[in-house]
Amino acid sequence: MGKQLRRTAKKWKMENLEKLISTFLNSRRYLSRRSVEYYGGCLKGLLWYSEQKDWPAPGKLTRNHLADFLGYVATEKHRWDGNGMRPTKTQAAPATVYHYGKVVKFFFTWVKDEEYLLKNPAARLELPRPHYRQVEPYSNQEVKAMLAVCEHDISNSALYMGIRNYAIISMFVDTGLRLSELAGIKLSDLDPSLQQLRVMGKGSKMRVVPINGRARKALKRYLTQARQPGDDPLWKTDNGGPLSRCAVKIMVNRLKTRAGVKSSGGAHRFRHYFATHCLDNGMDLNTLRLLLGHATLNMVIHYSQFVDVQKALVKHQQCSPLDGLFRENGRKDSWGWRG
Repeated sequence: MGKQLRRTAKKWKMENLEKLISTFLNSRRYLSRRSVEYYGGCLKGLLWYSEQKDWPAPGKLTRNHLADFLGYVATEKHRWDGNGMRPTKTQAAPATVYHYGKVVKFFFTWVKDEEYLLKNPAARLELPRPHYRQVEPYSNQEVKAMLAVCEHDISNSALYMGIRNYAIISMFVDTGLRLSELAGIKLSDLDPSLQQLRVMGKGSKMRVVPINGRARKALKRYLTQARQPGDDPLWKTDNGGPLSRCAVKIMVNRLKTRAGVKSSGGAHRFRHYFATHCLDNGMDLNTLRLLLGHATLNMVIHYSQFVDVQKALVKHQQCSPLDGLFRENGRKDSWGWRG
């Protein structure tokens, strides 16, 4: 009876969905800033939609309310008009709808576990299959072209920018770091010999990434020949301020344009380049999982499938039956049905 009364008291204190969301986000403060922003962005959309549709108090919400919200995310091209979020112009991908659904389910599971609600309206909420789009990595020629632009800058009165950008691209290519992980590197994350890097990944999970060969040389050149001493952030602007995640993203896009790289995508394609080339060079799936910071093998298997497809395409080129027919120059078949 006492537990039921405590539940009822909590419920009446949290009749407001906005207050529930705020309390939930405060409970996630141990996560990285980007993780909290991710949860907050999805739940801000949920709150806005609930106000537009005049939803009842949280205790009276049903699975149908939440399914309607996911239906809006899935079908409305111009989402979030007037709620302070950046309005959209295209229909959401299945993976986007899936992620909104995952956040909603996680949020209401937390609400129920914390006894703010007696029932979880998202308990039986069905989510669409994500159908992740396969991101194609940069080609070897594209990576070389971007590095060549950096070398050109080093030789033509843009020494600092060229050395720094060469080191950044080299680290992307040889470590598979996420954009936020690379942008957030601090000097204190590097070991004294520059052979290892401590990385704080998604979910505030720490891992160690090796730095080898050319990448270490590029990083050492940046530290000894370009970067001014002082402060902990590794990457600096030419004015000495810290280089933000957004600035790194802009730098990569500008570098692509100058290098004549016309394919779409940005910094994340370096991560795919790292993963697919490691697998192609013989690295096992679990080692790659650890280096990339994935909790499971699911995402790593996607990389493996991409590598297998590329190998099949190359193999077909080598073993094309029709090309082989003409290479034989009319030579008599060595096998087949005989009359």
